[in-house]
This record gives sequence, C-alpha cells and structure tokens, in this order.
Amino acid sequence: MSATKKKPAAAAEQFEDFAEQATTSMKDGFEKMSKGMTDVSEFSKENFDAVMESATHYAKGVEEIAADNAAYAKASVEKTVEQFKAVSSVKTPQEFIQAQTDFVRTAFESNLAQMQKVADAWTATAKSASEPLNKRYTEVVEKAQSYRF
Repeated sequence: MSATKKKPAAAAEQFEDFAEQATTSMKDGFEKMSKGMTDVSEFSKENFDAVMESATHYAKGVEEIAADNAAYAKASVEKTVEQFKAVSSVKTPQEFIQAQTDFVRTAFESNLAQMQKVADAWTATAKSASEPLNKRYTEVVEKAQSYRF
C-alpha cells in the first residue's frame, strides 16, 4: 500500500515542478516580450525624431534658397531699371547696341552664377536633410545583422 501512496506524492511533486517551470518560462517570456516592445517603441521614436530632423533641415534649406532667390530677383529688377535709364540716355545706335550688349552679357553671367548657387544650395540641403535618415538606415542594417544566426 505504501507503493501506491508514493505514486501520488511523486505525481504531485512532478506537477509542482512543471508548474514552477511553466511560471518561470511565462515570466521570462513576458519579460522578453516587454523588453522587445520597449525596444520597438524606442526605435520607432528614434525613427520619428530622424524624420523630423530631416524635415527641419529641408525646411531651413528651402527657406534659405527662397530668401536668396528673392534677393537675386530684387537685384535683377534694380539692374534692369538702371539699364533702362542707361539705354534711354544714349545718343547713337552704337551706344545703344553697346549698352544692350553689356547688359545682356552681365545678366547672362549673373543668371549662370545664380543657377550654380541654387544648385549648390539644393545639394547641401539634400545632403543635410538625408543625413539623419542615413544614420537610421545604418542602425537598421546593423540591428538586422545582429539578429543573423
């Protein structure tokens, strides 16, 4: 009869071991899941911050380009008014042609210089706006590679 009493005691002990292992396993799983969710949340926040930083760089670049273009347009109008005054005071056709030729040449050179300046500004804006996103992309790649087996 004592052999039958041992069996229920052994079964109860096995059940207690199983329950303890299950509890520990569930606790560990929950902690890992919780940490994973925290990591995902932090990573998403950092992505959002990078997008906002990128947008800020872009907006600042656009603002600077717009201000520069406005200043250039104002200077162009002033030069055109000066040219009109100069052309209206010429006495001979040669003076007219010379004044007009000089104006066209300087306007063309000025436009080329402005186009180059704007192109450089857009390049700098694109570079500064993409930098935060490039950093995040690099971090994503590094994190993905760290999960490789």
